[in-house]
Amino acid sequence: MGSHTLRSVDDSFLETAPIVVHAEVDLDASPEEVWKVLESDRMWSWFAGIDKLTWLTPRPLEKGCVRQLRVAKAITVDEEFYRWDAPKRATFRVTRASLPLLSALVEDFRLDAHDGKTRLTWTMAIEPAYGKRLPLGLLAPLLRPGNTKMLAGIRKLVGKV
Repeated sequence: MGSHTLRSVDDSFLETAPIVVHAEVDLDASPEEVWKVLESDRMWSWFAGIDKLTWLTPRPLEKGCVRQLRVAKAITVDEEFYRWDAPKRATFRVTRASLPLLSALVEDFRLDAHDGKTRLTWTMAIEPAYGKRLPLGLLAPLLRPGNTKMLAGIRKLVGKV
């Protein structure tokens, strides 16, 4: 993998990034059942854009664990989880990428039990490497429907992992 190192960011980036996209889905499952999918090797298997996911850290997974994703057979990223609060919340930052497309990226997953279901909220915060002076925040409303649809794909795995 190429070695483009991204800026190290924390939770404040979830509020201050040029692009912040929130998506949520309600699932007919407990937080523990949903968490099993989030920590599995199959997490994004329903989404064809992610064609490879490998945990680089041995199980049991915990704060500091690392996984590697390949997107569209074109870019590989290393993700470090700086929060691992099973079965409630997980947050990671991308630390390295094979192509210099991003300056920083954080993703946050929250699981909230309600009415016998689990609401899964996914927040993605992005700073692209190029075009930082453009009004990038305007992209969030355009990305939200796609992210919500992508997140809803988790339904295919809940109860099967």
